[in-house]
Amino acid sequence: MVRASLAGPVACVLLLVAGFVDAIAFVFLNGNFVSFMSGNTTVLGAAPSRGLWSEAALCMTLIVLFFCGVLGGSVYNRRTRRSPVPMLGLVTLGLALAAVVAELGAGTAAMLIVTVAAGLINTVFERDHLRHGLTYVTGTLVSAARQLADAVTAEPGERNHRAWLASIGMWFLLALGAVAGGFAYRWIALGALYIPVALLAVALLAVGLLSGTINGPPDTGSVIT
Repeated sequence: MVRASLAGPVACVLLLVAGFVDAIAFVFLNGNFVSFMSGNTTVLGAAPSRGLWSEAALCMTLIVLFFCGVLGGSVYNRRTRRSPVPMLGLVTLGLALAAVVAELGAGTAAMLIVTVAAGLINTVFERDHLRHGLTYVTGTLVSAARQLADAVTAEPGERNHRAWLASIGMWFLLALGAVAGGFAYRWIALGALYIPVALLAVALLAVGLLSGTINGPPDTGSVIT
């Protein structure tokens, strides 16, 4: 179980991490992604017309691995009633493994591992109030636009003027992570993968301690189950 007050901050960290690693992958893989599957699908569809069969194969591989990451995480969530902490730990371990593999000189293999971890990111809070994929940016922007439309057209007493800001905030965090990832790759290449590992390790420790997963059971305060 994770306190309701912790789910939001951890989701923010995951959004930053998703944008960060996607920017690294985009540069290293020359236009392919590890969490933006809409982009990979477009590249997959366009590559054959240009005779880029190896690029199409890479895109298909990335899509399948992302799918498997989401599938594996979702199966785990349905078979257990545990907190998101184990899944968060698995994402952290996956990115750590990718960082080590990249350091050994296998950059493409490292990106494949990151893709699975990116899929898992979307399942960390699947059992909680954050049920939609965190990295689904198109859906986030659509939600923000619809929520703003609701705020503008609803009756004065029914308006929620802040709902759309939360959705825009999710988009902004992913974009901010991408900016940071792009600069980090420019400065230290694939060594930048250690940055999200460190960030997630801190988040994992904080969640474990504050939710009682590491330091005993939680109190009777508000929790998400």
